[in-house]
Formats: sequence, C-alpha cells, structure tokens
Amino acid sequence: NNGSKSNPSLCADILGDWREEIVARTRDGRELRIFTTTIPTEHRFYTLMHDPIYRLSVAWQNVAYNQPTQPGFYFGEGMATPPRSSVIRP
Repeated sequence: NNGSKSNPSLCADILGDWREEIVARTRDGRELRIFTTTIPTEHRFYTLMHDPIYRLSVAWQNVAYNQPTQPGFYFGEGMATPPRSSVIRP
C-alpha cells in the first residue's frame, strides 16, 4: 500500500484469466492479500500479461500515480479476437 494514500500494492492480471486481481498488504504490513473474483465468465482470453504493452503498463502504472493498466488492443464490447501474443515462455 502506498503510504497515506492506502491504495493497493498492485492491480493486474496476475492469475492469468484476463480479469485483474488486487494485491494489498494488511494494515500491519505482515501479510499480502490477493483479491479476485469468484464470478464465472463465459469469455476466454489468454492472460493479459502475454501482451507486451500490458506488461509494461503494469510496471509503470503501479509505481507512481496508480493509474489503471492498459492492453495494447481494444478490450471491450464488440472487440475482435486479440492478436496472437509475441511473449513466449521457455
């Protein structure tokens, strides 16, 4: 958490189902807690962390003004299939 602002430590798609999670520390700073949704979804996308622009956005947006992350493609109602990711894992 960011001092007196009390905002989360991180907000990003870290579990890999395209929906973002919130990571926050407890008031005493001894634990990190991850908050996610338990609501099922019919939408299936690869994890947003496979999008290079989103990965960069997670790094820069969560360190200063804590602005929302952004993918490198339109993500919303009526969207086309996202482009194939150039990020690979060995």
